[in-house]
Amino acid sequence: MLSILSKPYTFVCMMYIAGACILSSNCAKSQPQRVAEKPIPVEATPTPATATAQSAPNLPPPDPTEVKHAIERVFKGAVSILTDRNPYFITGDFNGDSSQDLAVVVKPTPGKILEINDELASWTIVDPFPRPKSASKKVPYPELHAEMISRRRALVSDGDILLAVLHGFESKGWRDSQATQAYMLRGASGGKIETKARKQIVWAGNEDKLPRIWGDVIAQTIGERDGFLYYNGAKYGWYDPHTYKPESVRMVHGRVSSAMR
Repeated sequence: MLSILSKPYTFVCMMYIAGACILSSNCAKSQPQRVAEKPIPVEATPTPATATAQSAPNLPPPDPTEVKHAIERVFKGAVSILTDRNPYFITGDFNGDSSQDLAVVVKPTPGKILEINDELASWTIVDPFPRPKSASKKVPYPELHAEMISRRRALVSDGDILLAVLHGFESKGWRDSQATQAYMLRGASGGKIETKARKQIVWAGNEDKLPRIWGDVIAQTIGERDGFLYYNGAKYGWYDPHTYKPESVRMVHGRVSSAMR
């Protein structure tokens, strides 16, 4: 009796074991292989240094006729080129966008002051030189009011010598018909103007001692002082190595903030 029952029991056990082996084998085959994930590259935040990593494309030397047409196209006859300066125009990547810009010495066209100073004009008037505040407390109110207005918004006068800067657009630079971003810099053409590449001015050892410089600079001598005009990402300023003070860092509500000393 025992031998009869043992055979079916043995057969059932063997079938159970075989089924378990097959199931285990299928599970092992269906399990996906692990693939090592590659780290996602982190893009660097653009800085003045990275913005000028790629220089502006090589373009033919500017022709005086092209310069004249560009100034007329953007300023609509509001300024006249001072061709008696040598040189009276230069090119460079002044705002660090890898597109060639143009700087030209100009003066207001007679009768066009209202157009030049119009708040709706397509150009921006900038006084790159900081003006000292009136020390006397007895200054008449009209003069104080005029000073406040001049600090709030730079204005051009009839006798001003200006440096008109036209920012380029893509590969054609300032020659492109879509190149319309322009600045008028007051009193910024006192001497011979010269383009100097950003890498000639800024390097690892002196970057913290200079203002934010986004592109090439316009070097010249004004009032017997050597310096240069630079673009800081918002407007143009004047750097004088004798008077410039680096930015100081201070804490404001738990955050680091920079302020001019």
